[in-house]
Amino acid sequence: MTAPHLQHDAVDSLRVLPPRLDPRGTGPGRSPLGLGSGGPPPRRRRGLLAFLSFVSCCVLVVTVGGWAAYSFINGKVNRIDLGLGSDGSGGVGVANYLLVGTDNRPGLEGQRSDTTILAHLDKDGTTTMISFPRDMYVTIPEYTDDAGKHHAATKNKFNAAISSGGPSLLVKTIQSLTGMQVDHYISMDLQGFKKITNAIGGVEVCIKPSTAPPQRFQDDSGRWRVSTNTNDPMSGFQGGPGTIQVDGDQALAFVRQRHGLPAGDTDRISRQQQFIGAMFHKIMNGDTLTNPIKVGRLVSAAADALTLDEHTKPADLRNLGTRIKGLASGGIRMQTVPTHAPTRAEGAIDDQGDIRLHGSRASVQFYRPDDLMQIVSPLGGRVEGATSTDDVGAGAGPALAPGATASPSQVRVAVFNGSSRSGLASKVTTALTRKGFHARNAGNASVLTHETSRVAYGPGQEAEARTVAAAVPGSSVLADSSVTGVQLILGSNFTEVVTPTVAPAGAGASDV
Repeated sequence: MTAPHLQHDAVDSLRVLPPRLDPRGTGPGRSPLGLGSGGPPPRRRRGLLAFLSFVSCCVLVVTVGGWAAYSFINGKVNRIDLGLGSDGSGGVGVANYLLVGTDNRPGLEGQRSDTTILAHLDKDGTTTMISFPRDMYVTIPEYTDDAGKHHAATKNKFNAAISSGGPSLLVKTIQSLTGMQVDHYISMDLQGFKKITNAIGGVEVCIKPSTAPPQRFQDDSGRWRVSTNTNDPMSGFQGGPGTIQVDGDQALAFVRQRHGLPAGDTDRISRQQQFIGAMFHKIMNGDTLTNPIKVGRLVSAAADALTLDEHTKPADLRNLGTRIKGLASGGIRMQTVPTHAPTRAEGAIDDQGDIRLHGSRASVQFYRPDDLMQIVSPLGGRVEGATSTDDVGAGAGPALAPGATASPSQVRVAVFNGSSRSGLASKVTTALTRKGFHARNAGNASVLTHETSRVAYGPGQEAEARTVAAAVPGSSVLADSSVTGVQLILGSNFTEVVTPTVAPAGAGASDV
């Protein structure tokens, strides 16, 4: 019962998950330099990849029936009128897709957006996907609710937009935040797991034995419950240890469970990611695509799981699906808006970074307008409060003359965890800061299989890169024209941060 990826003490693994179907996209050619957030890196990165895999799955099964089934698909997909413009180009040229993962289960007030991604499909064939952390502290624009009541603009968590004003307010928030127009809206909720799983006859998962102690939680009624990874009354999941097949309600409970898992939400995202991989594997390697009855059932289930705006056509889904196929080959640039817990100087009421939000204590994540501007400016966006477009590269330290030696105080470096060692980026960021560097925790790299640490640097940043490499023994240096400033990607062989002693250019760390 050994799986190739994501082995945690109490997390579930797949029996078979070929590398080409790995939703983490660790195939050859994949860039290790994708940005992460300053929040919990594993949850952000895995959540984004799991959601993109789910989008891919839905787009795949909507299209496998052939485009002659246009009228059937168009009639099954849920539609909402968001007033989005459409030039009838079917996604040719520049197009921005807002991809939203929601939870609409009974007992929740309104929708919750657990994952929000703005996908920019450029006319040159490149694709950029920007993930917005749900706890980002943003300005929610003014809006009028269904009862006709006007609500003024207010500061709140990012995911408050859809729960307060629905998809239209979420679209408005994204457009206000980035200065980019949303052309297409695609959302799906966790019910999609249940419907698609039933359509393919269930999915096999393997529950590993856990040595973690049971966890006690209070449900909504105040009753205490005891949860383990194999028996969780909070989600309703029961099964294992060992290989089991889940379908229907148990499939839904399996991907929803977080109580009883040692890492909570992080382990839940691991479950979802692995579950989607198994779903893909069964669809692609079984008889589903060659059986007309199963294909029809699958197309119907996937269409039911999707909600689109009025102007998005199946042809638009096909264009998106074609681009998403580049996920595993490195054909997609994936970024997450960098965030950080607020400091006391920024208004935090404690050292954990909580603030007072509308009269209650709340945990939020702040972002810097310049960081967001650096991401959206190349895509045609603008950010209120950011520096001008010409100054977007200010994340880099001052360019030094060739052959010069940089001191740590002259170096700004973004630190990425490129290994499976939890919390490594945070630990190293703290250590570099103590050595005098201007270091920022950038979360996980897009590949978590690095052994050797490497320092990637953009134009004019060689001296700064060599100083970072000197502070991280065993690291290599790599020039990369697509990088702004200096990025440190940590490998599993990382040992320590030392006080750097930098030799003149040509005598220091090796280039690769």
